[in-house]
Amino acid sequence: MTPLTITHTTTEGFDGIHVHTGVIELNLIPELGGKVSSLRDSRSGREWLWRHPRFPYKLVPHGSSYTAQSDTGGWDECFPSVAECKYPSAPWQGAAIQDHGELWSHAAEFEMDEQAQSVTLRTRSQGIALPYTFTRSIILTANSSVIRTNYEVSNNADQPINYVWCIHPLLAIEPGMELRLPTSARFNVGGSYPENLISPEKKLQYPFTASGLNFPALPETSAGRALKIWSDPLPAGEGWAALHADDGELQMRWDVNLLPQVAVWMNFGALGMDGGSPYFNMGLEPCIGAQDSLADAVNKYNLFATVPPRESKTWWLEIELTT
Repeated sequence: MTPLTITHTTTEGFDGIHVHTGVIELNLIPELGGKVSSLRDSRSGREWLWRHPRFPYKLVPHGSSYTAQSDTGGWDECFPSVAECKYPSAPWQGAAIQDHGELWSHAAEFEMDEQAQSVTLRTRSQGIALPYTFTRSIILTANSSVIRTNYEVSNNADQPINYVWCIHPLLAIEPGMELRLPTSARFNVGGSYPENLISPEKKLQYPFTASGLNFPALPETSAGRALKIWSDPLPAGEGWAALHADDGELQMRWDVNLLPQVAVWMNFGALGMDGGSPYFNMGLEPCIGAQDSLADAVNKYNLFATVPPRESKTWWLEIELTT
């Protein structure tokens, strides 16, 4: 039986934790908002997380643009909004929520709980514009390819807090991979490039086709297409999504009663946010609420979550790497 190994590492000058379960490897950097910088299947050697070829890891002040300064890749968390917006509800109405939420731009508190055959990597962040505590616990087990992630958001105030959330892992994709999603889902178009790729008023059933796209297969790197889709609340038992490659699959599963939706961001050689060559990556993103702006989720779609005063909300997600 292969032992679980835990190593303290340094990545581009930032201290991190590297865990090897004997099957998969994960690297976490608390100072970068708890970013997971690497998720590797040691059986195939495949690195599942995309890394920006030009952006270095760095600390930036709160209020910065994620896409312009810190779109480095890896796995981040977006909370309490995905897009930059003004908080839409009293008593904090008008408070500024930065691009991709508040968590990524400041160091997370970090705790590690080591057991004989498992380890829990816990990151905790305090709200800036809003009085909340966001906690994520990543549990890894010896000889297992499953990553269990538990989430808790606590309201530290006497008024309710509204939010949307998504996990934001940017995946390293290749032409011919398959994106697998529930056929029962109905997807909304959050934006596309070119703008007329798919009508924003159209509801989509997966798999679908569009100019230059023929899902479930991913296109060539020269496709020059980008698309964001997010689902309506999913039917019971349909909390799953997967990215399939010839040598393995990244699977996600969750309870739709707690985590009701899924979104996908696809950049198939269309956009380079730093002005350089376009990216070829994908964000496979189970989510809560309408994407991407909390203000739109509240005022336009009426699709968001609320933490009651002095209470907490919890949800979970499992990621498994299969061969």
